[in-house]
Amino acid sequence: MRTRSRRGFRSPFGLALFAVVYIAGTIAASAQTPFVPYYNKNRIKYDHFSWRIYTTDHFEIYYYPEIEQHLERVTSYAESAYQQVSADLKHDLAFKVPLVLYKTASEFQQQNIEPGELPEGVLAFAEPYRDRMVLPIDEPSDALYRLITHELTHIFEFDIIPRTLLRRGLPLWVDEGLSDYMTGYWNPFDLMSVRDAAIADIVPSMSDFQGVQFADGRLPYNLGHAAFEFIESKWGKEGLRQFLFALRKAVIGGGESAYEEAFKLKPEEFDEQFDKYLKDRFKPFRDKERPADYGKDLAPKREKTPYVSVVSIEPSPSGDLM
Repeated sequence: MRTRSRRGFRSPFGLALFAVVYIAGTIAASAQTPFVPYYNKNRIKYDHFSWRIYTTDHFEIYYYPEIEQHLERVTSYAESAYQQVSADLKHDLAFKVPLVLYKTASEFQQQNIEPGELPEGVLAFAEPYRDRMVLPIDEPSDALYRLITHELTHIFEFDIIPRTLLRRGLPLWVDEGLSDYMTGYWNPFDLMSVRDAAIADIVPSMSDFQGVQFADGRLPYNLGHAAFEFIESKWGKEGLRQFLFALRKAVIGGGESAYEEAFKLKPEEFDEQFDKYLKDRFKPFRDKERPADYGKDLAPKREKTPYVSVVSIEPSPSGDLM
């Protein structure tokens, strides 16, 4: 699941991406209760959608006439994302993915696929049991492509590791970290949170990290993203696939450690190597001194203006002046 933040793409404290894997144990569970005939009856609908279906090689796309002019573009993004994820994981889906589109975020909030109320800021979600992707398309083209890639990666994860067969919990950082990694993009604030964790020496042991001990709900996602970059740097793209399928055996069949099977490492050895990878990656930041050693503080002073919170420094177009 993806959420939007005020800083750009996602929320500062994981406000919603603590949509912690919305991987809906809750979605399916609540949808199978005796209340099924009644859920969402009181959800306010402002619009009526005349749904249509457009079929492509790998998707069944549900849309309404107001979206039709965007359909070719979105279809192209979806198929490109499929080719990318499928090639990286060397895996194909045996079904066409239902992709439900909304024109705007406000219309997306009226969806009745997920029976519970969506937390504010949730940008899209994927279901683990019916394999549906649901998202609005009112994003810049690059962000929309990343959004589709993120949610589609979840569908591949659900297919490789079926949630109905789990005997052990699957770490949140695996699901969300891989989906973020597949987008090939770092939100600057997300990367900063990983850097700060590495510099402060608070990177957890990923092999048993469940993502609940940090106030920043985004950190498990970001550390997972970094962990998959580490895996690729050391074992290549094939390492990603080996790890996923080793995890499948471990959490479904109760086999040996996924780390030993995929990487021939004990879990604690994987943790040590990942921690070293982050420390080496962000070493230049560890050696930095105080900001005052590098320049003058240009922020507005509270004693000179009451508008400190709304005034900020910007560089000139040439970059020569502030």
